[in-house]
Amino acid sequence: MRTSTEKVSSALTRRHFALWMTASGLSACGGGVGEGAPAPAPAPGPAPGPASLSLMAGALGGSGFLSGALTDARLPPVMAGHAFNSKGDLWFVGRYGREQKVGRITPEGTLSYFAFNQKVPVNLGVFDAQDRYVIAHAVVGDSSAVVSFFDNETLVTLAGQPNATNMQDGKGPAAQILWFGNPLLAGDGLVYFLDRDAGAANYTLRTLAPDGTVVSLLPVPNNSRLIASPTGAVRRFTDDFQNNRVQWAELARASSGQYFWEVLPNNWRSVAHAEPFAPVKGSIDMYWGFDAAFNTMAHYALDGTRTDVWHLPGRVDAAVSNPLTGHLVAHAWRGPLDQSSLESPGVLLVLDRVKTPIAVPQPWVGLADQRGHADSSGDGARFDFERGAHATSEASGPLYVAVGAQIPLPGTPPQSVPTPLRTVTPAGQVTSMSVTYPSSFRLLSSAYGYLVTYDQDTKTLLRAPKGGAGTAWEPWAKSSLLDSMSPSNDLGLSALRADTTGLLWFATRVRPIPLSWMPFKNSGVSLIGTISAAGQVQVVVGDPQLIHSPDNYPLLDQRPWHMDVTDLAFEGGSSPVSWVLCNRPVLTADRKSVQRHVPELVRLEGATRQSFALPPVSGTDAYSMHYHQLCTLPDRPGEVFIISNACAVYRWTVAKGLELVAGQADPTPGGVRLGSLPASLNLVKFIGPGPDANSLYVGSENSVLRLGLPA
Repeated sequence: MRTSTEKVSSALTRRHFALWMTASGLSACGGGVGEGAPAPAPAPGPAPGPASLSLMAGALGGSGFLSGALTDARLPPVMAGHAFNSKGDLWFVGRYGREQKVGRITPEGTLSYFAFNQKVPVNLGVFDAQDRYVIAHAVVGDSSAVVSFFDNETLVTLAGQPNATNMQDGKGPAAQILWFGNPLLAGDGLVYFLDRDAGAANYTLRTLAPDGTVVSLLPVPNNSRLIASPTGAVRRFTDDFQNNRVQWAELARASSGQYFWEVLPNNWRSVAHAEPFAPVKGSIDMYWGFDAAFNTMAHYALDGTRTDVWHLPGRVDAAVSNPLTGHLVAHAWRGPLDQSSLESPGVLLVLDRVKTPIAVPQPWVGLADQRGHADSSGDGARFDFERGAHATSEASGPLYVAVGAQIPLPGTPPQSVPTPLRTVTPAGQVTSMSVTYPSSFRLLSSAYGYLVTYDQDTKTLLRAPKGGAGTAWEPWAKSSLLDSMSPSNDLGLSALRADTTGLLWFATRVRPIPLSWMPFKNSGVSLIGTISAAGQVQVVVGDPQLIHSPDNYPLLDQRPWHMDVTDLAFEGGSSPVSWVLCNRPVLTADRKSVQRHVPELVRLEGATRQSFALPPVSGTDAYSMHYHQLCTLPDRPGEVFIISNACAVYRWTVAKGLELVAGQADPTPGGVRLGSLPASLNLVKFIGPGPDANSLYVGSENSVLRLGLPA
């Protein structure tokens, strides 16, 4: 292993070094400007092609809020309150992170969304007798529920009040509701639901009338769910799993007016452990039931008879029957629970009421992700960007891609192996390399004919031949200057970028975010420097002895420009330009938390240093950075392309500032839609110089896209 000698002040003859020294107000650290005549400006590149977004390799699909028809739309990872109205429109409440929206799907499969201002997750919904979509919601810190309905897209209170402490019958705000569980519209026009006082032994069955009147009826055993009979009567399904038996009962009323549960004979457990979801339209006493052990949905009678078995791709967390057609719409996941995440949504499947022998569930709305690890060309290739992705490329050359996801192996307990690095040619051919990318690796760059990465565990820079000749990473350089002394993986070395002369630059940063679960505060040094072909690490800007922590982190107006670096980019030509992306944390007065991050772009040219404020990305929380990566192209001087935590690619110029090029300036994930710009993007994982002079590689939805840039 070659271990470099650390030098903070030494002779560098690269022109960028001298420019940075001048712009930084530093001197006597070595280097010079005497390299002969300036290089001529590059010849004009080819004219930009059509401004569009197209697929190069991979398969689209994922979660987000993207309106559209059928599989052109995207569903959020969390969906609740699925309910049909009398016209056959399916409504639901979707959630992605802190964002909640109501989704509406027409009988033809066209999905649209609208937002509503509720911070507490909404879990259940139902249509009442007046065909109004009714949900229960609450405020932060309140254990009670308020029941409201939507008048178009406006939420109107129907019953309940905030800060209720116990169940209370009444009309409108006079009623008190603690939980709006299993709401069910019955044939008598009332909405039945389960509620429970704190500390009560059982649930209580309550009704909600269209005018907001709430009435309590009788107790309901634990582990029960409400379900309508095929004729509209109210039934409960109670799963006494401890004794491996179930009980079906129907709500009845004696001549005295008192309600009681009439237990129904059943042999439900004779076939399987199925969970009932909805009655089968037109049947005498059949239900759609899901057996999680085999991922099957079938028709079940109370006597245990099972017919019309459908095999589904994964678990089902919601299923509702279309009142017009009797078809079942199921929200099904593609695999086991441990394989699903925020970027791995389910899909809405349609199951015909009457199954033919060769019928299979049909995808209706949404497009599940197509994650995988397969080499091929075009849409035959598969990637997995869910746990992050890094990429590096040179203008009009191949793209090298590294992902954080591991390849699962069969067996118990589950095991996995690191994924190989992949190359993507300008023609869209994907090929695996011999070297892999373990979870401890950070960043990916190219310099001196090698691919370069950083092993967080060993604090070592590694390299591998770009041509694929090597079968393993070679230890290349190790330096304490690259280790910010921070225990968190997202700190320390923040950038590895080669300039236009081929010299590799690095940046380290400190994010002084006090985290209560850490035994000590985040601290370290903020440096910008270079790494030579021999692995020699040298500091250009910053003091390796100056350790910053939350206690002594400089105030924003006193902070050196080279701190808080997120990424670097370089332009060549007769007057080279260096770009520095910063996300500057602002601490609270007591230095115990972060108020916000302030994004900034720094431009260095000759003796001039300019700082430009970037607009904050709406919806970014205090602890998150607004912008993540820079990219420049040789044939487009003066333009810097930037990705943020929104689903977008931006262009920045001195004359026009920040412009949206592709996607949408919204941190809420949407979905990829190809075509003319701005098209649509989901979360953007990386950008890089594209397959031709006026394009970018873009990583989104487990796919590599080509972004043809506008003039």
